[in-house]
Amino acid sequence: MPTIDNVLRRGRDGKLPWRLLACDYDETIATKGAMSPAAAEALHEARAAGWRTALVTGRPLANCQEVCRDFSCFDLVVAESGAVLHFPSTGATEDLVPPPPPDFVRELDRRGVRYLPGRVVVIVLGSSPEAVGAIIRDAGLALDYFWNRYAVMVVPRGTSKATGLRTALARIGVRPEEVVAFGDDENDRPLFEVAGLKVAVGNAIDAIKAAADVTLEKPNGEGVAEFIRERLLAGGPPSGP
Repeated sequence: MPTIDNVLRRGRDGKLPWRLLACDYDETIATKGAMSPAAAEALHEARAAGWRTALVTGRPLANCQEVCRDFSCFDLVVAESGAVLHFPSTGATEDLVPPPPPDFVRELDRRGVRYLPGRVVVIVLGSSPEAVGAIIRDAGLALDYFWNRYAVMVVPRGTSKATGLRTALARIGVRPEEVVAFGDDENDRPLFEVAGLKVAVGNAIDAIKAAADVTLEKPNGEGVAEFIRERLLAGGPPSGP
């Protein structure tokens, strides 16, 4: 099996076999909610060199627009753990699935559970996955939930970063195997399932490092920026138009 160094040197017909960079946000290209200037600059450089770029995040879209000041470095945004698709250049936004039923939010209110609602996703704060799962089972709701470092993300069943990104890729004519994905935490497993090249930042959890093709030495946006500039941009142009 060829090493990443061999692939980067050889490419395909003189080009790298990937076309799109898909980045998780928190603790991947951002630290404590703030977008890394180095990562943003590197993503702009990648777009200028012919790469497509995507932000793939669990955050609610409105919240991400507040904290990530530079959406212009992305061709598209898959937000709310795959539930919402947004195109920064046009401002077009589409909910890919309906939100959880009102019964779920009412039950959270009844139990005094803190949460942050998005267009679709509900982020439950201060509760364990087991506690949230019990609420969902007790109410008989078709919802999925998963832990993401600091909170429990709740979305309609079958929704993930993988489903959202696959929908987005189909819209812009990019194949999953042409994706380079950057991630750090458990909810990036579905993102890695889609990608042709899986890259874990230096601060990623052990399970994500184990699932990655490449683990960076440097953390967060610093590692992503260095990999884009020194490995991808230096390795040749991306495949495809």
